[in-house]
Amino acid sequence: MKNYLSLLIIGLLFLGANTTIIFAQTITKDASKAEKIKAEILKRGTSDKKRVKVKMLDGKRFKGYISETGVDSFTLKDSKTKQPTTIAYRDVEEVSSDWSKGSKIGLIVGIGAAATLTILYIAFQNAIRNN
Repeated sequence: MKNYLSLLIIGLLFLGANTTIIFAQTITKDASKAEKIKAEILKRGTSDKKRVKVKMLDGKRFKGYISETGVDSFTLKDSKTKQPTTIAYRDVEEVSSDWSKGSKIGLIVGIGAAATLTILYIAFQNAIRNN
């Protein structure tokens, strides 16, 4: 009976040690992710011209611009309503650029113009070779 009890106690000690290690790794991973998000936010800066999209860990999404940055959180203002939302770095999954409608149109027009000029250049080169 003593042998079984000793083995049980040793087994429980190993299980307890492993969960502590796993828990510590999870905390370190979350802190590292939060630091990366914080660096990304600080890199973008606070400007109403630089719009961003923020995807939260719980699936919510926000659009706007960064109006303030802090030690543990930042404030995102909605571009349309100017409603501020304070967001903790640890709650953010991803931050990406949110292009304005004018920027998207400009990009599409630029790509179309480049494609048209390329086609015209190739057609012109073929016409010269055939003469």
